[in-house]
Amino acid sequence: MQSRSGGNEPKQKQRDKFFCRFLNTNISISDCISGYVNANSLNIRHSPCYKCSYGLKIRSHFANT
Repeated sequence: MQSRSGGNEPKQKQRDKFFCRFLNTNISISDCISGYVNANSLNIRHSPCYKCSYGLKIRSHFANT
C-alpha cells in the first residue's frame, strides 16, 4: 500500500500560518491564496483579499516554488 504523500510533497507546507493584517487574524498560506484568487477572479470588490498586495506576493512566491 502506498502512502498518501507518494513523495510529491509541496516545497512549502500549506499549514504554515501568518498574521494577516487585513483580516486581523492568523491565516494559513493556502487560505490566503484561496481568498485572494476567489476575490480577484470573481471580482468581489468588498473582500479584504481583493487586490491585496500581500496576497499577490504570497501567490507569486508559492507559484515559483
